[in-house]
Amino acid sequence: PSAYTLTDIQLESVNSYRYLGVTISSTLTWKPHIDIIIANANRMLGYLRRNFRTAPVNLKLLLYNTLVRSKLEYAASIWDPNHAFLHKALELVQNNAVRFILSNYNRTASISSMKSSLLLPSLSLRRKFFRLCLFHKVYHHQSLRDHFFTLPNYYSSRLDHRNKVGLTRCQTNTFFYSFIPHTSNDWNHLPAGIATIPDYFLFRQSLFTFLFDEPT
Repeated sequence: PSAYTLTDIQLESVNSYRYLGVTISSTLTWKPHIDIIIANANRMLGYLRRNFRTAPVNLKLLLYNTLVRSKLEYAASIWDPNHAFLHKALELVQNNAVRFILSNYNRTASISSMKSSLLLPSLSLRRKFFRLCLFHKVYHHQSLRDHFFTLPNYYSSRLDHRNKVGLTRCQTNTFFYSFIPHTSNDWNHLPAGIATIPDYFLFRQSLFTFLFDEPT
């Protein structure tokens, strides 16, 4: 690899680097970052199990949301993975947390039902929510919109909303599943009544209702 210097000092070449809380890999994969946050979240969950085993459900749920789930979602708009095994690894932390919260370790119990009873959507759906919220901010920032987005090649007045964006041509999966290309398709498929809301907080509220309150 090429060597880079800064003020005549050669910079060290590394396989990954942690910057602003996010681990960036030289191979452009988010697996190293996800491995780290899963380990951190599991350590915190272990601490909660040891110290709050008999706490009421509402307190354990608050502790999970505040101290565990937050670790799994920091900057998730950017690193939301495309590989199913990474989705499963992240969701497994939440599944284990739900068993702790409800003190239900019966392996035949429905984890989906337990999560529903606690109003805990899947982490992947929450990451989609975060991506779309960030996308809305970028879209409504004039200079960023002009830089990142193009007009769509095709527009249907019947099927498409007026804020539809062009899809980026991608040569690799790494680029295809990066934030802008990945979220553009989700954005284009939002209902017009949501995608065309200019106010961020109203958009966020409407998107939340659409993704989490509607039956799936």
